[in-house]
Amino acid sequence: MGIKPIKRVNVGEQVLLQLKKMLIDGEWAPGSKIPSENELAEMFEVSRITVRQALQKLNALGLIETRLGDGSYVRNLDIGDSMNALIPVMYLGDQSDAQVFEFRQIIETGCTKLAVNRATKKDIEELKIILAEMVRCKDKSDIKGFSKADLKFHFKIAQITRNALFIKTNSILQDVLEQSMDTVIDKMGFENGIHYHQQIIKAFENRNEEEAVKMMNAHIEKNYEYFN
Repeated sequence: MGIKPIKRVNVGEQVLLQLKKMLIDGEWAPGSKIPSENELAEMFEVSRITVRQALQKLNALGLIETRLGDGSYVRNLDIGDSMNALIPVMYLGDQSDAQVFEFRQIIETGCTKLAVNRATKKDIEELKIILAEMVRCKDKSDIKGFSKADLKFHFKIAQITRNALFIKTNSILQDVLEQSMDTVIDKMGFENGIHYHQQIIKAFENRNEEEAVKMMNAHIEKNYEYFN
């Protein structure tokens, strides 16, 4: 095994990581003012420019708020708002569609199990409205519109869980899931989605957790058959 060159430490990145960790660990309370650029530069023993760049990145991530002429303050975030900033960027690259379906099968069946017991009458009506939108797109042979409504149906189930982690995860992965959904609809057509969504709604109306999970699982498995 050959010796690999040692990479130089990026000072700015180290400052950013330390500041981010301090924010995550609650070193500064939400709404509190953090030390000035000069103070931080002295603490880290780096230039003021390096600190300013790190603060700009934290501001872009939504972790702090910089007020002109006043300084930087810790934003008061809930878990859903902060998740984009705190988790690493997901990169799928050339990975197969199997990974998307594996993710959906685990997450969406779990969401369904929670949602069926938490859904209000209004939630169920909204699912029906989305289903009607899918039917209209089918009648117009609008694949793109159908795909968008199909994904909206699944996102709505995540929203019904009232769990910020599930909701935000779907939001973060929206581009990946949209691309996958477009491919699925193009390969399998409209009927599969409409059939299973009807069955899922019926299970929600009956508060039948087992049936709802069974239908969601079967729905995703059926979709994946078109990739095998």
